[in-house]
Amino acid sequence: MVLQKARAEGTAHAFGGGAVGRLVLILVISWTMAMIAPALYRVFVPLASFGLSVDNDGVVTDVHAPFTAGETSPAAAAGIVEGERVDLQAMRCVPIDSERCDDTLALFGGLAGLHYFLPGSRLDVDLLPADGNEARTLHLDAARPAWDGLDAFMLLAATVVGIAVVLMAGWLVWTRPSLMTWGFFAYAVWFNPGQTYTYYALITPWPRAVLAQELAEAVAQAAAYVGLLVFALRFPHDATEPVWQPVERALAPIAAILLILNLLSFANGFGYPTETVTRWTFYAGMVLDAGVLVILLRRRRLLAAQDEQRMRWVIAGCAIGLPAFFIAELCQSAGLFNNLWGGADPPQAFVGLLYLLSGALTYFVFEAVRRPRVISVSVPLRHGTVMAALTIVTAIPVFYIHEWLGHHMDHLPIPKAVWILVVGPLIVLVLSQVHERAAHLASHVFSQRYHRARHCLDHTGAALRQAHSPAEIDHHLAHGPHEHMRLASSAVFRRESGALRRQGSGAGWDGASLAVLDPVADGAVLHAARQHGPVRLTEADWVRPGVPGGLAHPCVALAVRDVEGEPLAVALYGPHRAGNDLDPDEHAMLGTLAEQAGAAYERVEIEALRREITELRAQLAVLGAPRNSASA
Repeated sequence: MVLQKARAEGTAHAFGGGAVGRLVLILVISWTMAMIAPALYRVFVPLASFGLSVDNDGVVTDVHAPFTAGETSPAAAAGIVEGERVDLQAMRCVPIDSERCDDTLALFGGLAGLHYFLPGSRLDVDLLPADGNEARTLHLDAARPAWDGLDAFMLLAATVVGIAVVLMAGWLVWTRPSLMTWGFFAYAVWFNPGQTYTYYALITPWPRAVLAQELAEAVAQAAAYVGLLVFALRFPHDATEPVWQPVERALAPIAAILLILNLLSFANGFGYPTETVTRWTFYAGMVLDAGVLVILLRRRRLLAAQDEQRMRWVIAGCAIGLPAFFIAELCQSAGLFNNLWGGADPPQAFVGLLYLLSGALTYFVFEAVRRPRVISVSVPLRHGTVMAALTIVTAIPVFYIHEWLGHHMDHLPIPKAVWILVVGPLIVLVLSQVHERAAHLASHVFSQRYHRARHCLDHTGAALRQAHSPAEIDHHLAHGPHEHMRLASSAVFRRESGALRRQGSGAGWDGASLAVLDPVADGAVLHAARQHGPVRLTEADWVRPGVPGGLAHPCVALAVRDVEGEPLAVALYGPHRAGNDLDPDEHAMLGTLAEQAGAAYERVEIEALRREITELRAQLAVLGAPRNSASA
């Protein structure tokens, strides 16, 4: 299939880039931070809870969480059991200023299910027992559950990552305003790892604030789903191919339907059961997110090689982040998880881990949008998988050490302060170093690209050691990586007559006219010649007639130096033919290759000087022979 690159024209590229757009961006980010940041308080001090979880029909699904075993939640202590139902009609929020409305919105405001409240909160709840007995009204006083270190750590990580996700998506809009980036920002505003329990606890005493938040939540959630679809249709150049334009035109009615469903799901506060509507909203979101993956996979075939690699990053992020977020939402929603699979709610630490994993989507999109070239997505995926596996393996000895110390700390001759301040940090340091080195080693063991680059280094290094002329070194330095690492282009500019001149045609440089590097026009490359190690180049860094464009444009400049550090040549390499950029390991190997090339240039020069000296001595011997004969 012939690959096509569609580029947008007109005002869409500058969408939201003016003062008004940036003001809206700042306001939305501020609102999102107001929802996420208060969770930092709950990291150190638990909020209170009634231990009562209900679904959107008012059915009691749990009377223990977040209280641990051995503790009695206020709901359980009051005799509430699973299966009982809240009397929605008796607790309907009419009028809004009534005292019953405070209790109703406290129970159903935001996501139905587990809620947290400010200490000292009270709740009056009307219940319809499952066995058909008479209705009853119970008065509950909120209590603080025990502080859990693991849950607190996961909450801290989720809050930090949630803030980072929103800021990264906002930065994309600030620096690259377009329908594409605004769409993804709308997604990140609502679907991020941050938790909003503390925020809802703060606004619960004001029913009108809760209702306003629910309205904003309905709009934000509809915008998030549609925004992700907009991003999927327009990435990477903020353009929609003609075949997908009917889908883009259908996004407005889709947003309207989602908004209506979200608003209807809040009707339980006014006496109407809404669990069915909530489920349909949830399932509609799953279908739309599956559609995002389908669109990305289908559009990938239409893109040029470099853009296809960027699309792979987005697809990988969606494949990881979207399911993780949906599973976490299932775990947090009172009715959905239990009704679909049954059983008790999963631990909050596990839910937090899923939310953290969902943040991978923003990282992958962030890299794919801001970088015109990306390394192979298999590199971060492989490294992340290895890191996760090794983290689990490393956590096992930490757990057993912790358990052993808990049982024997009082019987050890070493003071407890020494264990806490000296021994403990040393154990953590050793395990972290083992973890880091093992992850690096395992990543290399399972990387085919790494082994291919190693083969290139060994094969080309051997050829350089056997080279007999600078031209032969130029050839191996350019064509060795090009062939073994499957690069799109390569060339060598070697110093001759005081200037860096291109030697040979260079792989991928057949139609290029640039022969000598100019100090002004080629300043980016000459700057690389003064640096130690590989220097990345982008098309924006080096805009110059006579340089290969597109996929063949050099992405790495590498100085070749002698033992005194003087630049002898500059090697230029393009990305892989598949379109992905060179990764850090490949950069390091090319740097080693440049060192071998520098040694080869010096060796060839020394051998040439030796041959000249030998020839001069021979000539002197010939010229001096008759004189010696005559004097004899």
